[in-house]
Amino acid sequence: MGKIEKSMSLHHLLPKSRGGASDESNLELIRDTQHRAIHTLFANQMIAEQLITTIWLSEKALRDDVKRWLLDTLTRLDIEDPYARYKRGCIK
Repeated sequence: MGKIEKSMSLHHLLPKSRGGASDESNLELIRDTQHRAIHTLFANQMIAEQLITTIWLSEKALRDDVKRWLLDTLTRLDIEDPYARYKRGCIK
């Protein structure tokens, strides 16, 4: 990773508390304001859970058919193994 600016921070894609590693494959450099927003909105959720939460938060902005399609698409994927969406290096 390059130099971290004052207003930037490293975010774990797969949360450390859910088995996420602290190496480059699981880290992204984002603005502090974005980082706080992610954790405020999604707490300790994994990517698939964040997408489902986003769909429910956007309920009024999404047509019912679009919301159903998104939920069907997300849940059709192997939801039993949410780690399948992460690169190998992300997981400890």
